[in-house]
Amino acid sequence: MSYEQRFSLDNMEGDKIINLMLSKALLFLILPICVILFLIGLGLVIIKKLPCIGRWLVLTGFLLLYLLSIRPVSDALIRPLESNFPPFRSRSPLNSANSIVVLTGGTVDLAWLGISPEPSRESLSRLIYGVTLYKQNWGINIVISGGSGDPDKKNIPEADAMKDVAVALGVSAKDILIERGSMNTIESVKALKRFVGEKKIILVTSAYHMKRAAAMFKKMEMNVVPAPTDYMSEQKKVSLYSLIPTAKHLLTSSTAFYEYISFIWYKINGKV
Repeated sequence: MSYEQRFSLDNMEGDKIINLMLSKALLFLILPICVILFLIGLGLVIIKKLPCIGRWLVLTGFLLLYLLSIRPVSDALIRPLESNFPPFRSRSPLNSANSIVVLTGGTVDLAWLGISPEPSRESLSRLIYGVTLYKQNWGINIVISGGSGDPDKKNIPEADAMKDVAVALGVSAKDILIERGSMNTIESVKALKRFVGEKKIILVTSAYHMKRAAAMFKKMEMNVVPAPTDYMSEQKKVSLYSLIPTAKHLLTSSTAFYEYISFIWYKINGKV
């Protein structure tokens, strides 16, 4: 490869990373926690000149923070996303599928400990379910798709970290295929279109993410059987304990908003 060709590819990669950083930053800025901090901060700034409006903004910010941090609200937000597809129960589609595709969901960079990166909780949950399906039907390939969607970890391919764990869990290395060039779901879909074509695949990803992922695969006219996992909502009665705010439930609410906004964005752009 000539210097000019290499320089061109490096520029393309750099442009992808810059676009990814900008889109991620914009999305994070409109998620609940940033909106809440903005409301509270703005309220405190103007409270002396406009006391009524200032107090209202601060109160609204704290009220939103409380509501999004309790289980009844976070479950109500995430459950519609997780109920789009039923749990994968039948083995019959598995017997006719060519591959089990597992989408990555992040890594944990442990370089500060001098050890290799590990799959995030989300990635690990997806991978374990994919391995479970694999062990029900030996001989079918597992395709792990995902480079890095985190601009701060662009040199840590998520698929490689997941492959190491899959091998440790008993999956034969020859049955694992890796796609490590994509930075987000739509790039994974495009890469997998070239990878598996129109062959039937079992798609494994988090239940809240399945609606968007499956819609993208369908848009590319790919034959997908959804196998959702990593559920975040639970069926529990409302109690005094469930009204205690926690960071876990704030994360669930934020995840739901992230997914709703992402789906709407890709819908507007004709990608789902």
